[in-house]
Parts: sequence; structure tokens; C-alpha cells
Amino acid sequence: MAKKQTSGTRSRLLLRVGVFALIGYLAVTLVVSQVDIMVKRQQLSTLQLSIQRQAQQNTELQRLIASGDEKAYIERIARDRLGFAAPGERVFIDISGK
Repeated sequence: MAKKQTSGTRSRLLLRVGVFALIGYLAVTLVVSQVDIMVKRQQLSTLQLSIQRQAQQNTELQRLIASGDEKAYIERIARDRLGFAAPGERVFIDISGK
């Protein structure tokens, strides 16, 4: 009879350890999932902001095309972003940093 009690005690102990292990696994999985959700929400927010900026830029470009002022826009981009200059034009660059 003592053997049955030991076996029953061992079974209950194993059951408790199994339940605690399951609860621990579920808790860790929940925390990891929450962290993943936070990261994905941040990525979504960043992408939505990027979409808004691109939509604004598209609207501006469509306005330029509709107004027929794309030549001035192209010249401005060539000067500002690409560093081009008109023929015979002298460009001075301020290297003092002020």
C-alpha cells in the first residue's frame, strides 16, 4: 500500500510540474507575441507615415504637371540635388560652415 501512495504522490508531483511548465511556456509565448505585435505596430506606423509623405509628393508633382511648370521644377532639382549649373554660370560654395 505504501507503494501506491508513493506512486500517487509522484503522479501528482509530475502533474503539478507539467502544469507549471505549461503555464510558464504560455506566459513566455504571450510576452514574445506582445513584443512582436509592438514591433509590427511601429513598422506599420512608419510605413503609414511614408505613404502619407509619398502621397503629398505625388500630389505636388501632379500639380506641377498640371500647371505646366515642370521645366522650373526640373531646373531646381538639377541645381539643388544634383549640383548642376547652367552653361556659363559660376557657382560658389560656402565652405565656412556658417
